[in-house]
Amino acid sequence: MSEPLPPAIEVSHLVKTYAGVTAVSDISFNVARGEILGFLGPNGAGKSTTMRILTGYLPATSGSVSICGIPVATHPNDAKRRIGYMPENNPLPEDMRVSEYLYFRGRLKEVPRRKLGPRIDEVLEQSDLKRVRHKIIGQLSKGYRQRVGIAEAILAEPPVIIMDEPTIGLDPHQILIVRDLIASLRGRMTVLISSHILPEIEMTCDRVLIINQGR
Repeated sequence: MSEPLPPAIEVSHLVKTYAGVTAVSDISFNVARGEILGFLGPNGAGKSTTMRILTGYLPATSGSVSICGIPVATHPNDAKRRIGYMPENNPLPEDMRVSEYLYFRGRLKEVPRRKLGPRIDEVLEQSDLKRVRHKIIGQLSKGYRQRVGIAEAILAEPPVIIMDEPTIGLDPHQILIVRDLIASLRGRMTVLISSHILPEIEMTCDRVLIINQGR
């Protein structure tokens, strides 16, 4: 019998304090492989802090986080290779074209050159970005930029996708496109999405975790 695979995300007794203020207070949860998990809570609840710790951007004060069985604190580079991350207010280079940016990110993510062209075509198709592939990112609407962020997150086909407020500031039509895109990842990738909008999470996710005041 082969050993069962560890969960995609394991969080155990996670604590983060800033200058005496507790942003995340002893939270524990697991996310199964292929599951879409909603992380719901009001602004300032600790969602973004938790996501930054999961992705290795912030160290935890105490507790542990593993991605596909790899501890983020001790093996940050190995853990990051398994994560596609879309932060809130995704910082995109204003002066690059969409396909150029995806090529640049694909090389950084070590996607082999011969695979990168076809893979960029795939994510442009999935994200409904084909018609703007040669456009400069700085000229795109908010909805298109969010989709460029998602395309970049899924580009290297990592097992875990983490998205912080992916539909914030989008119109209803754009929200539907993003929702369909996230649903299309179900079973293939593990997705953790944060939001402060309950219907948004209910529409998209298999399971919801609620965080408030870091708990």
